[in-house]
Amino acid sequence: MPDKCRTALDEGQPVAIIGAGVAGLTAARLLSPHLPTALFEAASVAGGRLATRRIGDHTFDHGAQFFKPRHPRFTAAVRQLEEQGLATPWHARFVEVRDGAITARRQWTDSPGHYVGTGGMDSIAAAWSAGLDLRLGCRVTGLRRAMGSTWLTLNDGPDQGPFGLVILALPAPAARHLLPADSVLRPHAGATMMKSCYALMVGLDNPVDPGFDAALVKDAPISWVSVTGSRPGHQGPPGIVALSANAWADVQQDRPPADIQDALLQALSDLWRHPLRPRFAALHHWPHANSDPVRQDQPLIDTRNRIVLCGDWIRQGRMEAAFLSGAQVADAVLAMSGGMQTLMAAAGSTPA
Repeated sequence: MPDKCRTALDEGQPVAIIGAGVAGLTAARLLSPHLPTALFEAASVAGGRLATRRIGDHTFDHGAQFFKPRHPRFTAAVRQLEEQGLATPWHARFVEVRDGAITARRQWTDSPGHYVGTGGMDSIAAAWSAGLDLRLGCRVTGLRRAMGSTWLTLNDGPDQGPFGLVILALPAPAARHLLPADSVLRPHAGATMMKSCYALMVGLDNPVDPGFDAALVKDAPISWVSVTGSRPGHQGPPGIVALSANAWADVQQDRPPADIQDALLQALSDLWRHPLRPRFAALHHWPHANSDPVRQDQPLIDTRNRIVLCGDWIRQGRMEAAFLSGAQVADAVLAMSGGMQTLMAAAGSTPA
């Protein structure tokens, strides 16, 4: 890496990470034992799509529905979560549906494992946030270079800095908005078109058993359905989570939310083959839920402006991809700051 990046970090200037989803949390957990690191998140909680909504006594995992470890590094992290009681295999009765008919069935088993956060996906985000310099409710609206360092402009409050390096752990459009006009990273962020998704949360008075726990739905407004009570450690009354198809969501975004909710409720009733009579329904929009990944094998680093990109969109759009992207960036930053010995020590650890 160029000496100017190494020098900025060796001088003790901290690293700023913008975005506390899985990628940002992973990078922060690997970096913070070795370098001063501050993690900025616009939302009131960390975790991104490791999200759990609580409405009264009801609990809904309305973002990431499960995670499936494949890579050895992520597998080790999931194993630690399992040992801590924070992740549990979900032995769901899984079906595939097309044109309203079930076309395939299988039982999820431990091999390969499909995991969920025990009692809620947000439990993982809470554990991974512990001990970090995490600044919630801080929306970064700009980056300002001055005297060889970077300052963060916030939507509310004074500028933060100076920082020797900035990691943008954000969806591609948000990252592109913050990148300087001369950044070599702009084409990478600009070339990625992210897809939206609506999450419908339905609270019920009585349990339902449609003959499955989770369903992948084809050629319909809904692409995914899960019965909340089937998820390990679920707490609260029964309910359903339905996720819209990305293509359907992308063309609905100008409609009133109430109309979108009604359309998804109708699609869910069509799947159930009878009208649902929920206690309540709620809608959440994920504007940057998925993408066609860049599949970048090396860290995306702008050495001139001292900016690094990471996120699930850079690899393959899954929780594991976000984790590995954050870990890869942390490895590269540690190599910049402390040489190969520090890098090898970090490579043997996981942020779980």
